[in-house]
Amino acid sequence: MAHVVRGMIGAGLLLGALPALAQGMALSAVDPVGISRSGVQVAYGYSLEAATSNPALLSSLKDKNSAYLAYGLELSGIQQSMESNQTTVFSTNRSRSIGGFGLAVRTSPNLTLGLKLDEPYLLHRQLLDTAPSRFLGDGLDFSARRLEGQLAWSLSPNLSLGVGLGVARLGFDATTVLRLGVPSSVSTGVDGLVEQRMGESGNKVVPSYSLGLRWAMNPRWTFGFTHQSGLKGDLSLKADYRGAAMGTYANDGLSSAPQGTAARAAALLAASTPQVGTATLELPSQTAVGARHRITPSLTVETDLRWTSAGLKVPTFASVSTPTGVIKVPGELPTTKGHLGFGVSSELELGKFWTLRAGLFLDQPSVQAGITEPLLGGSRTAEFSLGAGYKVWGGELNFGYQYRQSEDQDTTRLGGVWSSTGYRGVGTRSRMEAMGHLLALGFRTSF
Repeated sequence: MAHVVRGMIGAGLLLGALPALAQGMALSAVDPVGISRSGVQVAYGYSLEAATSNPALLSSLKDKNSAYLAYGLELSGIQQSMESNQTTVFSTNRSRSIGGFGLAVRTSPNLTLGLKLDEPYLLHRQLLDTAPSRFLGDGLDFSARRLEGQLAWSLSPNLSLGVGLGVARLGFDATTVLRLGVPSSVSTGVDGLVEQRMGESGNKVVPSYSLGLRWAMNPRWTFGFTHQSGLKGDLSLKADYRGAAMGTYANDGLSSAPQGTAARAAALLAASTPQVGTATLELPSQTAVGARHRITPSLTVETDLRWTSAGLKVPTFASVSTPTGVIKVPGELPTTKGHLGFGVSSELELGKFWTLRAGLFLDQPSVQAGITEPLLGGSRTAEFSLGAGYKVWGGELNFGYQYRQSEDQDTTRLGGVWSSTGYRGVGTRSRMEAMGHLLALGFRTSF
């Protein structure tokens, strides 16, 4: 077994030496066991937490009844560095709490019922007021909290099918910065600009489902398949001003505004009306296959291949209707594409009390190279995780941690100037960097 452990360590060091790969919007898991496996557990039998990924695994549980409860944090941040002035701006609003729950009840030798609560998608990014890309969107926050009832049916001791049916609550919030032309007090033209942050938010409860298959070919090899549905709904959005005006400027968009502009700008904002963008939020489906191998009685490894569809669609940013027309964002978020991901996880039992876990997952880009931006991201992703479990209090106390990185991206799309004639890009090169952390603590028990 020593040579196996050394090989796993060497592989981890090699992968850790790769170029810094952006934490994506899909969470690998919200429970500590799933996090420490980087979500690579589609075929991992005898694990209630893995049944969150694949409902067919419920039929493999050794305990008649079991449950787990988990709580943790997701932290992420981004930064933009401008080549022209060597200025770096960072994001704010970096942390979110996460939580999960799982329950399994065996009602007969062939039928097991389950219930899961998880968060498959979570993304939150807010840029500073001085961010060079603020006119193209400066805040994005969406999440999906999913509750599904599950059923697993054993066709034989080695083959089972699973299904999950439930609902997911989609939450969405987005902000952008617009500039409005302030009417002149002595002519019919524009004499200055006012900068104002606009926002929109809403939520929707939508249906969700999952399908799963487990086939234990022999005591050492198990194969799994699962499909998690996409989530789509038309949100009940509301638009509003976010805070007071951020400043006034001359017609060139750079100089100080003429005297008296601030008062006319306040009157303009009072006479204008925020408007929502399109209402549809659609999060992609995920399909995965996995193979689990028990190398020794105490060491198990799994590899998963996951396909994420191109179904991501977010509402367009809010606009504002002024007495002279509608002011809109000069650009929208890029469209995504379907992509593959590959992961490996391992679990080592040390005696009667301790279990050690580790995992990694690499994802292809979800946004075409050259059009990535700081809010949605979409560059190559990498997740490195580890965790441990300790049997105590009649159950198991688990901890999981994951480090998430993004591939640095250089772009000339983000910098721009908004003058009285409208927005124009300046072609300044900037670099985007991102990183994040995911950690959770949980307890599993049988009854």
